[in-house]
Amino acid sequence: MANLKRLIILTVFLVSHPLITRADLLPANGAETAANFAEISVLKDRVRVALEIDLGDVHGFLAKAPQDEGPASNFSERTGKAFEVLADGAELVPQTVQLEVRPRKPRVTAFKPSYGLTRQDGRSAQVVHVVLDYPFDHKPAEITFKPPLTSDGIPTAAIGVIFDHLGVAVTDYRYLSRPEVFYPNWNDPWYSRFENPNLTRHHKSALMSFVSVEPREVRHEVIFRLRDLEGWLDLKLGDETLLDANAMAKVKRQAIDLFSHSNPLTIDGSVVLPSSAKVEPLSVGVEGLKVLENPSETNRATAILGIVLSYPGDALPNYVSLKWDLFTEETYTIPVQITDPAGAVPGQVTREAPNITWKNYILKWSDPKTQPVTVAAMRSISVPLMSFGLVFVAAFLAVFAWRNRSHHWQGWAAAALLICLASGALKTMTVEVTTPTKTLSDIAAAAQVTEVIVSNLAIARLETQGPQMSKALRKFVMAKALKDVETEIRRGLSVTLPSGAMAQIKSIDGLVVERIEPLVDGGNRILARWDALVTGGHWGHMHRRTVSYRALMDVEHDADAWFLSGLTILEARIDPQPLSAGGNS
Repeated sequence: MANLKRLIILTVFLVSHPLITRADLLPANGAETAANFAEISVLKDRVRVALEIDLGDVHGFLAKAPQDEGPASNFSERTGKAFEVLADGAELVPQTVQLEVRPRKPRVTAFKPSYGLTRQDGRSAQVVHVVLDYPFDHKPAEITFKPPLTSDGIPTAAIGVIFDHLGVAVTDYRYLSRPEVFYPNWNDPWYSRFENPNLTRHHKSALMSFVSVEPREVRHEVIFRLRDLEGWLDLKLGDETLLDANAMAKVKRQAIDLFSHSNPLTIDGSVVLPSSAKVEPLSVGVEGLKVLENPSETNRATAILGIVLSYPGDALPNYVSLKWDLFTEETYTIPVQITDPAGAVPGQVTREAPNITWKNYILKWSDPKTQPVTVAAMRSISVPLMSFGLVFVAAFLAVFAWRNRSHHWQGWAAAALLICLASGALKTMTVEVTTPTKTLSDIAAAAQVTEVIVSNLAIARLETQGPQMSKALRKFVMAKALKDVETEIRRGLSVTLPSGAMAQIKSIDGLVVERIEPLVDGGNRILARWDALVTGGHWGHMHRRTVSYRALMDVEHDADAWFLSGLTILEARIDPQPLSAGGNS
């Protein structure tokens, strides 16, 4: 009730003191930060429009008052209804479902590395939230959406918008600045579209392929719909509309079996089979492709799945070829993106040209390998060389005086005594002498050893096969600690990014040794922290994050090299802010 009173006062003021708001320029992006926002859903029997109206723009969303009533009459019934919806040319009559003043809904903001985060200043903290239903009695062939406009056709306010049809996203964040015509596909909402080609989502295809060529692995990732899978296989799902977890587990097994023997992949001339495969449910929306964590129910009509097929290898291949053989009736062209250490290259396959190839053209490539830690550790000793020299001279004179004691020996003895006294006075004049040692006695040496070990850990983490990782670890890990260190690497250094991908460590920065201490059995324990730039992606989307690590490392010296004998990752803290804008190609 209090919110409605506030709305009444605000509306009366705005009607009595009209403000002219014109959008001279509507940006092509950043619509998620618009002062006003509309979430529009086309359902089976109606269009639902959920409006968030900035408190300064309420007047622009008021439907015209009847001719026999004043401008402030029946304002709550008129709020938001300046937004018009037409079905097959006939204007639909809106019904108010909800009306309240409430805090603005937070939305994911696009990150722009060139300009920083989009400014959100000037918007009211609270908004008028109104939900309107526009019912229709038959499924229209086209639906027109008209935002509030002036008599000159200029938007009364900037409106960000997002559309979906029967739960399937039709657009990403966009601006609605003019009447737009929508063509719903009632048989398959994935193919519903706007007449305006700018009103679309990034993932336009229902079937997409991504091939990642990496130093130790080739991955083939495919996005497909459950209804497409049903066209390739008889899943025996009956008439169920919603599938529970058990039914989806069966669907995943069937999908893995199909894709493991379809779309053959050739690496360096040999047809290979995947060593592992994983299927995950996905959602497509304004945040891109997102992995759904164990949904209790899955909508059979709209479900999207992603499969990751892994083909491990010992090195970066020279040639990779993919032959696509899973097409659908609706999909003629399938986009295929191939990514290697140099970047991503988009391509496509068709029924007439189902093959796509990749060749290694990277001229400057150094295969990452772990190295022995051969940092020399030295111990410094302060030696009073001046005093030692004078003592030597004094000893010589004393011997000379003893041999000539029958003559003027007293003078030589007095000289030796004076020189001894001088050596005592000059004992603070020292020279630093370094000698090799098997223990770390200073922070600088510990930092050098730690830096090489951390770099080796990052390289070892690239290995996807257990035997290969053990081989990489033997270069710098004691044999007795191999199993424990490998387990700790997989536990403490494994980072899962928002896409669901396992990240790889690309670079190390800011390494600091906080403390070193000797171990009872020899060697040292090092407490260190560092920042790692990690990257990884699935479904063509690359994420880059900074992870701050803190760890205890036990090191021992053996055979002129340092070896890791113990590892404990104490902390792995991910900086949530992406370092650059990712994106699907």
